[in-house]
Amino acid sequence: MKKILLLLCAFTLITACENEPLDPDFAGDNNNGGGNNGGSDSADLTLSVYELDTDTAINFLGIPIQTVTNSDINISDNKIVSSTTVFQLEGAPNETENQSFTRNAQGQIISNVSVNSNGVTTNEYIISYSNGQISQITYDYFEDDFDDYTYNFTYDGNLITRTEVGSNISTVFTIDGFDRVIKKESFDGTTSIQLETITYNGLGNINSSVGTGELNSNYTYNFDDNTNPLQVVYNDNYLLNFLSDDYSDEIGPIIAQFHSTNNWNGATFNGDTFTFDLQYNAAGRIASRDIAYDFGPDLMIEINERFNYVN
Repeated sequence: MKKILLLLCAFTLITACENEPLDPDFAGDNNNGGGNNGGSDSADLTLSVYELDTDTAINFLGIPIQTVTNSDINISDNKIVSSTTVFQLEGAPNETENQSFTRNAQGQIISNVSVNSNGVTTNEYIISYSNGQISQITYDYFEDDFDDYTYNFTYDGNLITRTEVGSNISTVFTIDGFDRVIKKESFDGTTSIQLETITYNGLGNINSSVGTGELNSNYTYNFDDNTNPLQVVYNDNYLLNFLSDDYSDEIGPIIAQFHSTNNWNGATFNGDTFTFDLQYNAAGRIASRDIAYDFGPDLMIEINERFNYVN
């Protein structure tokens, strides 16, 4: 069951606020791909609303559980400005969360606040910087302190070390010469407990991610030949995608979906191959992507994305 829950975390991507990207000053322009307009003749055809819907069916100790998450992410000038997410757990009332972001004068996100449909603030991220780099991320879930955490960061060359207040777990992120994360390794004290290594091709797409330790995984990724419109949006403040996650979260699928040059259209996960259904608009931009993961009776995930543009 632990493997199933970890897979669930890996594939239900970016519907939670901790997955919004951060810190452009560390990663520079993050020119790890992109460049044209996905075949469009219009240079000002830009993403305005990104819809991400996830339907997950899991069998937990013989009990079937279904959750549906529908997110509308609002984008202006290739930056996320707000989002609305509706959570549906079978048999329970729907919950709606509205997220808003605050930036400093340098354009770095300094807070991410979620407010429910009753106008009550449910959770908040506070991000602090030192010399233009993330120095601390604090998460506060107001209803229950169990999920609260404070991460502190130190920098040494191409290494970023994250420590958590009150925990023995630390995580080291390795950055390559193109300002991309290529390795994530977590330690319990001095003992390595989880390692993920990432490789890229010359186009800026992720080739593979391999995990060893508490979770063993071997993933490879496929892409089309068109420009990924999510890359420029999520490269704004790039590093929060990874620096705010849990030590056991895998980052390969996040890189494939949001940070590769071209559109992710298929993958092989531990020997299981999946091909996605992509549709394009008249300008050659991706209009939709439908992903269906069937791992048997214990786990099925369907992800539906819709891309809305403005001229």
